[in-house]
Amino acid sequence: MRYDLIIVGGGPAGLMAAKTAGEDGLKVILIERKRNICEVNRACLQTLYVQKISPLEGGKTYKEPVTVEVKADSCRFYFHVPGFSLDYKGPLRPYLNWVQISPAGCQVQRFKLNDRAWGFHYHKEAFLAGLLESVEKAGVEVLRETAGVSAENTSNGVRVFIRGERSRTLKTLEASNAVVAEGITSKIVQGFGLEKIRKAISSSFVKGVWYLVEGLESDFPGSSLLTFTIPSLYSRNVIVAMMADNRNSITAGSIPYVRLASHPTLAPLLRSARLVKRLSFTNFVRTPLREPVVGNIVIAGDSAAPTETWIQGAVACGYQAVKAIEKERNGERGYPAYIDWWQNAFSFNNPDYFTTLSEGYILNRVCTDKDVDYVYGLLQDKVGIPAVLVWENLEVIKKDRPGLYQKLVRSRESSMWQKNQH
Repeated sequence: MRYDLIIVGGGPAGLMAAKTAGEDGLKVILIERKRNICEVNRACLQTLYVQKISPLEGGKTYKEPVTVEVKADSCRFYFHVPGFSLDYKGPLRPYLNWVQISPAGCQVQRFKLNDRAWGFHYHKEAFLAGLLESVEKAGVEVLRETAGVSAENTSNGVRVFIRGERSRTLKTLEASNAVVAEGITSKIVQGFGLEKIRKAISSSFVKGVWYLVEGLESDFPGSSLLTFTIPSLYSRNVIVAMMADNRNSITAGSIPYVRLASHPTLAPLLRSARLVKRLSFTNFVRTPLREPVVGNIVIAGDSAAPTETWIQGAVACGYQAVKAIEKERNGERGYPAYIDWWQNAFSFNNPDYFTTLSEGYILNRVCTDKDVDYVYGLLQDKVGIPAVLVWENLEVIKKDRPGLYQKLVRSRESSMWQKNQH
């Protein structure tokens, strides 16, 4: 059986690619390792950003505008630059508030409180289920519990080698084109040797844990995302998100839940909470692929990225990958257009991205808990990111806390030196 398009990976990018190609009339097969394609089995914040967010702390990786139209029983996500929209029928919660909190409870607002949401929490499983329904309706063949082992370009297209989860036998699929959307640890991308041209950002694997809890006790409104800056606990920030189904998620590196629940700053929130689920992920951060196309194989979403493209970015990748392939099939230059779009649509393709990202954790890096309490107390009447606001108030810090001033300046000078070296 020969196909027009083989898609490896059934996440947001792969499903969107399958939906787009199937609805455009191509003969498509989608292969996915999981049996339940819509099951979420790793950490995922599941946030749709609709306002521009600073690249500090991961920021808005996918830069192009997305808006949400909320209806009585459903809503629609609009992707304005690619030019498509998607219906979504699952739970949805607007985020109106983003508060950063010090160990002693001093608060800094990331956004002014108003009626305009900066983002929405939605259920990834419900979102994927909607995409999968469209994929099947479009007549796409879906092969579950099957992994992509390797791929190669041929004289008249591509060849993809696959293996069932319970089989040692390799099978071969052939098509004119392929889209690889397996996620960050793509074996097919590794097989092309593309990892060798990607510079390592982290010296070791980055580990993360995502806890799902019920019964959080909070005085904050349900439209809030909370970020706790506690250097003695974690070198980054503990994120507590209010979810669309009245549950809550906690992201805190690899810190055990028991330690979080017993910490004096977090204990009031968690004293009556019940841990429902624990999910984790492991990632080795590398620079992104500059040109995510190999012959007739287009690499989409996290398979070409150093970190998550976010769900909205992955969906845009799946759509753009198929449109690029369709242009090539019609004798147009689709691959260069896809590469150009990829390089401009994501913040992590900016050479300064990782230096800027590092600056977002300067308070975690150089401050004690008491230092953070002082800084947040100084900034608590202002609106913005503490790691940015601190530079606007440096003269006050110099006068009040000369030792802290020196630590901050030295750390920034070190970051600027690294940026110049890069």
